[in-house]
Amino acid sequence: MTPELIRELVFYNPDTGDMIWRERDRKYFSKDCSHKTWNTKYAGKPAVTKDGKGYRVITIFGKRYLVHRLAWLYMHGEWPEIIDHINGDKLDNRLCNLRSVTQQQNHMNNRLASNNTSGVTGVYFNKLRAIWCAQMKFNGETYHLGSSPIFEEAVAMRKAEEKRLGFSKRHGEKSAR
Repeated sequence: MTPELIRELVFYNPDTGDMIWRERDRKYFSKDCSHKTWNTKYAGKPAVTKDGKGYRVITIFGKRYLVHRLAWLYMHGEWPEIIDHINGDKLDNRLCNLRSVTQQQNHMNNRLASNNTSGVTGVYFNKLRAIWCAQMKFNGETYHLGSSPIFEEAVAMRKAEEKRLGFSKRHGEKSAR
């Protein structure tokens, strides 16, 4: 997929995040009448569906693409490494909600994992020692930030390190699902 091809096939509205099918030229069809049928059925209509992970996708010539990645390609003319939805809503593909990030930056904007039992990312209870521990994984390394018999102290250790490293305010919050 190239920026030119995606711009020829769909219209992307950066203010709403919508992708709408454009009329297709005959060159994309083997039969002369097929393009008329396709354009009658699809042109001017939304081009997206939702996948099993809750992201908007579009299928072009038999290949599925994530809409947020195509939106970036459409507007910036290049494929991003990773696209982060700034507000955490993976259905919100407005350009102002998308940013190209590294894997580490994307992890710094994650919500609380569904299997977390303490309610705070990076804070867990060590049953053997009967203390709360604070840890962080950063750039592939796990760091022990400290421990305390008091939950709030362990949370403060974790939050201080998040602030120092520039994690988003959303990081570690419970998902609004």
